[in-house]
Amino acid sequence: MMHSFMGGGLFCAIVGNILLVVSTATDYWMQYRLSGSFAHQGLWRYCMSGKCYMQTDSIAYWNATRAFMILSAMSCFAGIIAGILSFAHFSAFERFNRSFAAGIMFFVSTLFVLLAMAIYTGVTVNFLGKRFGDWRFSWSYILGWVALLMNFFAGIFYMCAYRMHECRRVAGPR
Repeated sequence: MMHSFMGGGLFCAIVGNILLVVSTATDYWMQYRLSGSFAHQGLWRYCMSGKCYMQTDSIAYWNATRAFMILSAMSCFAGIIAGILSFAHFSAFERFNRSFAAGIMFFVSTLFVLLAMAIYTGVTVNFLGKRFGDWRFSWSYILGWVALLMNFFAGIFYMCAYRMHECRRVAGPR
Protein backbone atom coordinates (compact mmCIF):
# COMPACT_ATOMS: atom_id res chain seq x y z
CA MET A 1 0.00 0.00 0.00
CA MET A 2 2.85 2.39 0.84
CA HIS A 3 4.40 1.75 -2.59
CA SER A 4 1.04 2.53 -4.22
CA PHE A 5 1.03 5.98 -2.62
CA MET A 6 4.64 6.56 -3.64
CA GLY A 7 3.95 5.38 -7.20
CA GLY A 8 0.91 7.66 -7.48
CA GLY A 9 2.91 10.54 -6.04
CA LEU A 10 5.78 9.92 -8.42
CA PHE A 11 3.40 9.85 -11.39
CA CYS A 12 1.78 13.14 -10.30
CA ALA A 13 5.19 14.72 -9.71
CA ILE A 14 6.61 13.73 -13.10
CA VAL A 15 3.51 14.97 -14.91
CA GLY A 16 3.54 18.14 -12.79
CA ASN A 17 7.21 18.83 -13.53
CA ILE A 18 6.67 18.36 -17.27
CA LEU A 19 3.73 20.76 -17.12
CA LEU A 20 5.83 23.28 -15.18
CA VAL A 21 8.60 23.23 -17.77
CA VAL A 22 6.17 23.47 -20.70
CA SER A 23 4.20 26.25 -19.02
CA THR A 24 7.33 28.24 -18.20
CA ALA A 25 8.88 27.85 -21.65
CA THR A 26 5.90 28.54 -23.92
CA ASP A 27 4.50 31.84 -25.16
CA TYR A 28 0.80 31.43 -24.51
CA TRP A 29 0.18 32.81 -21.04
CA MET A 30 -2.04 35.56 -22.41
CA GLN A 31 -3.71 36.22 -25.76
CA TYR A 32 -5.06 39.60 -26.86
CA ARG A 33 -6.08 41.64 -29.87
CA LEU A 34 -3.75 44.48 -30.75
CA SER A 35 -4.38 46.81 -33.71
CA GLY A 36 -6.84 44.36 -35.22
CA SER A 37 -4.50 41.34 -35.14
CA PHE A 38 -4.07 38.66 -32.52
CA ALA A 39 -1.01 38.61 -30.28
CA HIS A 40 0.14 36.37 -27.44
CA GLN A 41 2.80 36.51 -24.79
CA GLY A 42 4.61 34.26 -22.38
CA LEU A 43 7.17 34.84 -19.68
CA TRP A 44 10.06 35.16 -22.13
CA ARG A 45 8.63 36.36 -25.47
CA TYR A 46 5.66 38.10 -27.03
CA CYS A 47 4.39 37.43 -30.54
CA MET A 48 2.52 39.73 -32.92
CA SER A 49 1.62 39.20 -36.58
CA GLY A 50 3.48 35.89 -36.73
CA LYS A 51 6.79 37.27 -35.39
CA CYS A 52 8.08 36.72 -31.88
CA TYR A 53 10.27 39.10 -29.89
CA MET A 54 12.19 38.64 -26.65
CA GLN A 55 10.79 40.44 -23.62
CA THR A 56 13.74 42.68 -22.88
CA ASP A 57 11.97 44.81 -20.29
CA SER A 58 13.09 43.95 -16.78
CA ILE A 59 9.69 44.25 -15.15
CA ALA A 60 9.54 43.04 -11.56
CA TYR A 61 6.41 40.89 -11.88
CA TRP A 62 7.77 39.04 -14.92
CA ASN A 63 11.07 38.44 -13.17
CA ALA A 64 9.30 37.25 -10.01
CA THR A 65 7.00 34.95 -11.99
CA ARG A 66 9.93 33.53 -13.95
CA ALA A 67 11.99 33.00 -10.79
CA PHE A 68 9.18 31.27 -8.88
CA MET A 69 8.34 29.01 -11.84
CA ILE A 70 12.00 27.98 -12.19
CA LEU A 71 12.33 27.41 -8.43
CA SER A 72 9.15 25.35 -8.51
CA ALA A 73 10.46 23.12 -11.31
CA MET A 74 13.80 22.69 -9.51
CA SER A 75 12.20 21.76 -6.17
CA CYS A 76 9.82 19.39 -7.96
CA PHE A 77 12.79 17.75 -9.68
CA ALA A 78 14.58 17.39 -6.32
CA GLY A 79 11.40 15.83 -4.92
CA ILE A 80 11.29 13.39 -7.83
CA ILE A 81 14.87 12.31 -7.10
CA ALA A 82 14.04 11.86 -3.39
CA GLY A 83 10.85 10.04 -4.38
CA ILE A 84 12.74 7.60 -6.61
CA LEU A 85 15.32 7.04 -3.88
CA SER A 86 12.55 6.36 -1.35
CA PHE A 87 11.79 3.11 -3.18
CA ALA A 88 15.24 1.87 -2.12
CA HIS A 89 15.02 0.68 1.47
CA PHE A 90 18.65 0.92 2.44
CA SER A 91 19.40 4.15 4.26
CA ALA A 92 22.60 5.59 5.66
CA PHE A 93 20.47 7.94 7.79
CA GLU A 94 18.11 6.20 10.18
CA ARG A 95 16.31 9.42 11.14
CA PHE A 96 15.97 10.69 7.54
CA ASN A 97 12.96 9.46 5.60
CA ARG A 98 13.12 10.08 1.85
CA SER A 99 9.37 9.86 1.31
CA PHE A 100 8.91 12.64 3.88
CA ALA A 101 11.61 14.72 2.16
CA ALA A 102 9.96 14.14 -1.24
CA GLY A 103 6.58 15.21 0.14
CA ILE A 104 8.08 18.39 1.59
CA MET A 105 9.80 19.19 -1.73
CA PHE A 106 6.50 18.78 -3.58
CA PHE A 107 4.77 21.12 -1.15
CA VAL A 108 7.59 23.66 -1.56
CA SER A 109 7.18 23.35 -5.33
CA THR A 110 3.44 23.92 -4.91
CA LEU A 111 4.11 27.06 -2.86
CA PHE A 112 6.49 28.45 -5.49
CA VAL A 113 4.11 27.85 -8.39
CA LEU A 114 1.25 29.34 -6.33
CA LEU A 115 3.30 32.49 -5.77
CA ALA A 116 4.19 32.70 -9.47
CA MET A 117 0.61 32.25 -10.61
CA ALA A 118 -0.75 34.70 -8.03
CA ILE A 119 1.71 37.40 -9.04
CA TYR A 120 1.04 36.93 -12.75
CA THR A 121 -2.73 36.79 -12.27
CA GLY A 122 -2.85 39.88 -10.08
CA VAL A 123 -0.76 42.03 -12.39
CA THR A 124 -2.45 40.77 -15.55
CA VAL A 125 -5.97 41.38 -14.28
CA ASN A 126 -5.22 44.75 -12.68
CA PHE A 127 -2.81 46.24 -15.22
CA LEU A 128 -2.55 44.43 -18.54
CA GLY A 129 -6.23 43.46 -18.63
CA LYS A 130 -7.21 47.12 -18.50
CA ARG A 131 -4.67 48.02 -21.19
CA PHE A 132 -5.91 45.39 -23.65
CA GLY A 133 -9.68 45.36 -23.95
CA ASP A 134 -10.05 41.99 -25.69
CA TRP A 135 -7.77 39.55 -23.84
CA ARG A 136 -7.80 36.16 -22.14
CA PHE A 137 -5.52 33.79 -20.29
CA SER A 138 -4.26 31.02 -22.54
CA TRP A 139 -3.13 27.40 -22.32
CA SER A 140 0.40 27.96 -20.93
CA TYR A 141 -1.14 29.79 -17.99
CA ILE A 142 -3.68 27.00 -17.46
CA LEU A 143 -0.89 24.39 -17.52
CA GLY A 144 0.73 26.28 -14.64
CA TRP A 145 -2.41 25.85 -12.52
CA VAL A 146 -2.70 22.17 -13.45
CA ALA A 147 0.98 21.69 -12.48
CA LEU A 148 0.18 23.26 -9.10
CA LEU A 149 -2.53 20.66 -8.50
CA MET A 150 -0.31 17.78 -9.64
CA ASN A 151 2.52 18.86 -7.31
CA PHE A 152 0.10 19.28 -4.42
CA PHE A 153 -1.31 15.78 -4.90
CA ALA A 154 2.21 14.36 -5.24
CA GLY A 155 2.97 15.88 -1.82
CA ILE A 156 -0.22 14.40 -0.37
CA PHE A 157 0.61 10.94 -1.74
CA TYR A 158 4.14 11.02 -0.34
CA MET A 159 2.96 12.23 3.07
CA CYS A 160 0.43 9.36 3.14
CA ALA A 161 3.24 6.92 2.29
CA TYR A 162 5.37 8.42 5.07
CA ARG A 163 2.53 8.12 7.59
CA MET A 164 1.94 4.48 6.63
CA HIS A 165 5.66 3.75 7.00
CA GLU A 166 5.78 5.47 10.41
CA CYS A 167 2.67 3.64 11.65
CA ARG A 168 4.15 0.33 10.54
CA ARG A 169 7.54 1.17 12.12
CA VAL A 170 5.99 2.18 15.47
CA ALA A 171 3.69 -0.86 15.58
CA GLY A 172 6.66 -3.17 15.01
CA PRO A 173 6.72 -6.52 13.21
CA ARG A 174 3.61 -8.68 13.34
